Amino acid sequence: MSSGVLDAIDALAPHLTAAAPRADAERRLSDETVAAMREAGVFRTATPKRYGGAEATLRTHLEVAAAVAAIDGGAGWLTSLFNGNSWCVALFPEQAQDDVWGDTPDTLVSGTLKPSGPVRRVPGGYRLSGAWSYASGIWHASWVIASTVLEEGPAAFLVPREDYEIIDEWHMAGMRSTGSNRYVIDGAFVPDHRVLRLGPLVAGANVAPGIASSYRTAIVPSLVLMVAGPQLGLGRAALTHVMEAAGDKGIAFTTFARQRDSVAFQLQIAEAATALDTADLHAYRAADALGRHAAEAVLPTELQRARYRADAAVAVRHVGSAIDTLMTAHGSSGLADASPLQRIWRDASVAARHGMLIPQVNLEIYGAALLGAENTVSPFA
Repeated sequence: MSSGVLDAIDALAPHLTAAAPRADAERRLSDETVAAMREAGVFRTATPKRYGGAEATLRTHLEVAAAVAAIDGGAGWLTSLFNGNSWCVALFPEQAQDDVWGDTPDTLVSGTLKPSGPVRRVPGGYRLSGAWSYASGIWHASWVIASTVLEEGPAAFLVPREDYEIIDEWHMAGMRSTGSNRYVIDGAFVPDHRVLRLGPLVAGANVAPGIASSYRTAIVPSLVLMVAGPQLGLGRAALTHVMEAAGDKGIAFTTFARQRDSVAFQLQIAEAATALDTADLHAYRAADALGRHAAEAVLPTELQRARYRADAAVAVRHVGSAIDTLMTAHGSSGLADASPLQRIWRDASVAARHGMLIPQVNLEIYGAALLGAENTVSPFA
């Protein structure tokens, strides 16, 4: 599956490259771009095979998101988030999956797992209200995942387009084209089959032989890795841009007519490239390990899960370091509005600050696990 979709992504490159400035300015991908990505099968990565999806591994999630992000960061982010939300929908009861994918495997789901509310029990389900941010790609979605806290713990609710209002307020320095707006729900009825308790999943309820291997990976480290995927592509895009310019671009106030002839510049390129290699090694090591656990239907230990979260955070930190080095090496022209490099820099900077990727949080959880101390940071571990 991966090679076919990666080939389709390569074929999309001219379209995505040409559309990126407009998408950045309009704060959303165009309908034409989303349609082209749908046609290429980019958003079917996590959809179950019985609905026409690829039911792909976690590693493939990263590969597909990184490949798109290497062309356009916002499109890569939406690739990761749409596929990640589809992966979550695949954990809901089959009736809920039929509601979402019964007509087409290309249905897009937005939303967030950060809880809001209130919610009240009614016959056959719940009445849900609240406001949720930030919902990437919500302009193109037909469903959202909205999370709240029930008496027994946090839960995710599937809500169709007619039951939520989009608040257009996504004005950010980077990832502008993701249209990650707020959405509001006012007393929508959500039937029981569209409610997913998250506590049992965090404890490993999905790691069972009766569930397809692709959906048996430990939920929290899997979701953390998914949002790290686009960063891998953004880092490679920055490296490619700077290297390609180095044959013609000089270094101001020096004798170098070409950056590539400078030993200092060569060292910066090597430093950035090895940082990106390190990011790949951390991210794919974690994805492959989670895949092996899933194949064996075994929940990773608390220490292992903590390490995989740390792997994702460290990978993203290395990408950020590499991009900073490349921005300095390339020079101030990389910050011009006309330069794709400044958009890469902005997109990577915003994406790296996603709540799931905060290095201090992930590393504190890992440090506690290494020392055998109690995790007091987050129940999602």
